[in-house]
Amino acid sequence: MDLIIWIYLGASGIFWCIFYLLVSRQARRLPALPQKDLNPEVKLPKLSVIITAKDEADTIEHALQTLIKTEYPDFEIIIVNDRSVDDTGSIIDRFAKQHADQQQPKIIPVHIESLPENWLGKVHALYTATAKASGEWLLFTDADVHHHPTLWQRAVDYARHKQYDHLAILPNVPTPGLLLQACVKAFAVMFLATAKVDKIEDPNSKAAIGIGAFNLVNHAAFNRTPGFEWLRMEVADDYGIGLMMKKWGQKIGFASAYTDLLVDWYPDVSSMIRGLDKNIMAPGTRYETARLILSPVAFAMVILGPFISLLLWSGYYPLVGATVYACIVVTCFWIPTQNKKELLHWLLTPIGYLIIMYTFTRACWLCLKRDGVVWRDTFYPRSLLRQYQRVKL
Repeated sequence: MDLIIWIYLGASGIFWCIFYLLVSRQARRLPALPQKDLNPEVKLPKLSVIITAKDEADTIEHALQTLIKTEYPDFEIIIVNDRSVDDTGSIIDRFAKQHADQQQPKIIPVHIESLPENWLGKVHALYTATAKASGEWLLFTDADVHHHPTLWQRAVDYARHKQYDHLAILPNVPTPGLLLQACVKAFAVMFLATAKVDKIEDPNSKAAIGIGAFNLVNHAAFNRTPGFEWLRMEVADDYGIGLMMKKWGQKIGFASAYTDLLVDWYPDVSSMIRGLDKNIMAPGTRYETARLILSPVAFAMVILGPFISLLLWSGYYPLVGATVYACIVVTCFWIPTQNKKELLHWLLTPIGYLIIMYTFTRACWLCLKRDGVVWRDTFYPRSLLRQYQRVKL
């Protein structure tokens, strides 16, 4: 029995240490978007900014007010009201009317009243908006994202200089509370450990990337792919865009912009847990019954190992947990951080993983119980999601 415990704790501890070493290595390899402003004489192509919204009457106007303050010279904002039952649609129309006489920017409201068969609501909204876009470049972003006034022009110039067809930018997520920040950083650890930053530009690698806050895509290159029809039932649509671009031979890139791109994520931990019900389990379980049952068990076994070793508090068992956390401390100091408070958030990621473990387990159970997921007040059966799924781990 003692040998079995040691094998389990040792395997879990080795996994944790390797995981954090990979993260620190990838974090240091991630390029940052240049912060130097462009020469005003540089001619930039027209940009179509695409945002979808459902029942966001409390925040949509402020989001639009923020977007129009950008210094990009030629852009349009296509804002989609996706079957809202609150005042989102009327607010969008009023905002567009207020700016109708201005040459820049052009606000294009789009209203969707019903959802076609075999489409996710958000993906169908993106599909509808893209069909109306006239820009040479497309920016897919969300209403809860804050952009620096010069971010778009620097991103477009950077993408053109690097000859990218798709550029995903990693944002900062300045959420309130230590527990929520611990979860955010824990997700960042998972993301960076699996992102293969150094392989994303390699055309011979399957490594791809997509960020919901900032997916910048060359319109002509996007038209060389199957488009959103290929992603029509994909809950991880943001990553799916990058996967699709890479699969169809387009060049993709990845950069960070922590001071210039901020996301208002969930306001608290309970909101995060409920909000991730629809998709946190999808890529890993593929909606398959066996995976939905076994994946939470496997995830818990890996996550809980170091904690169990500390709780046993007998013999040399606690050495596993102490070694793991010592490794986490060392690697977190190696990860580039902006201040001591952010460093504290990285150091708290083990606590974040306990919350993510619960969130993942809950999402798997709800998916089994409902035999599908609920997103934007619409139920999607598991069999249909599995049939059209593109993002698989």
